[in-house]
Amino acid sequence: GKMFYVYYAKDGVSDMTRRPLFFVFNGGPGSSSIWLHIGGLGPIKVALKPDGLAPAPPYKWETNPSTLLDDADMVFIDPVGTGFSHAVGKAKDKDFWGVDEAVHSLARFVMNYVTSNDRWNSPKYLIGESYGTFRSAALGDYLQSHDNMYLNGIVLMS
Repeated sequence: GKMFYVYYAKDGVSDMTRRPLFFVFNGGPGSSSIWLHIGGLGPIKVALKPDGLAPAPPYKWETNPSTLLDDADMVFIDPVGTGFSHAVGKAKDKDFWGVDEAVHSLARFVMNYVTSNDRWNSPKYLIGESYGTFRSAALGDYLQSHDNMYLNGIVLMS
């Protein structure tokens, strides 16, 4: 499968090995990272009404004072079958929706990302929301036991 992601890094950081890196995803199957991206953790978010509810479209954007970007880089991942991520070749999106299948594909993504971007020495965290909490626990175990990648923490959002 092909996996889409959005990466945010703070400008002006000279030593990326000291900068924490968060891998962020929603639950699913069926839910992309967009809700955590523009609804909570990204540097820009949908402007909400004073009562915290979303207004009717068209939506407006605002700077997110609660973003993690001041303290950490973030990689928002769309698991296969969500957002812009999809199966390729003879595979179908649903082939990636089992517990093991989702964990394996996310583990490959995290390993490839960390290696390709020279972030092995960075503190690494997972943030999973809804079903992503279960996925985070399973992914953390898999990365440690199969890939020798030890995480610095896992955040479970419910």
